[in-house]
Amino acid sequence: MYKLFKRTHHPGTFEVQMAGACDPGRARDHNEDAISIQEDDGRGYYLALVCDGMGGHNAGEVASAVAVETISEYLAQNFGKLDNTELLEHAFDQASRKIDEQAEANPDARGMGCTCVMVLGVRDHLWVAWAGDSRAYQVREDGIVQLSTDHTVVQELVDQQLITPEQAAVHPYRGRISRCLGHGKKKGQPTIREFTFPLGANVLLCSDGLSDVLEDQEVQMLVGQRDVRSSARRLIEAANGAGGPDNISAIVIRRVV
Repeated sequence: MYKLFKRTHHPGTFEVQMAGACDPGRARDHNEDAISIQEDDGRGYYLALVCDGMGGHNAGEVASAVAVETISEYLAQNFGKLDNTELLEHAFDQASRKIDEQAEANPDARGMGCTCVMVLGVRDHLWVAWAGDSRAYQVREDGIVQLSTDHTVVQELVDQQLITPEQAAVHPYRGRISRCLGHGKKKGQPTIREFTFPLGANVLLCSDGLSDVLEDQEVQMLVGQRDVRSSARRLIEAANGAGGPDNISAIVIRRVV
């Protein structure tokens, strides 16, 4: 397991703490997930990303790393030049193109890609962007709400009211994604939603290695630990305790002032 911690602090007026953890899980011999967190150190925003790679010959971990690096660099170079929705759309497009370029140059990596879910924060305003089935949740003492909607074939069936959410949870094709970065499909267009970030709230970003094996009530309890670092670590431990069938990533973002 590797762990990250950052803090964005404006004395007396605003503070966000962010902790992330990433682990191969119990069944995989390598980790194709990638995570990143960046504090607002004067850049004007804070940032958190979770990417879940796919592709043979370890290419999934290359795709995830390329996505994290490309999106982070694009935001650093262009923040403030575009509105934030357009900024994130361009960042995802750039990452998708770079993944495909690397795949074209390496036959073993042909078809590699990754999901991505991220938060761009400007004080108490959050832009949540995602492509694929990595998820964002808001977690508070009074409940847990999924902020993202999975880009999967099965979720599309739910949206069309052809199956119920309960049927979707056990559907054999529930892991078949309809959007991702790279993969040669040009289907990396993110969904982007803007939210306010109230005092005391948490945002959780995670890969499906966590959301597939933990119930919402357990996630809510674990995110609610006193220290965000403990929250991230215990989420990973709980997913491994549930079998750890996939790589596992979790980032907890908490507004404390």
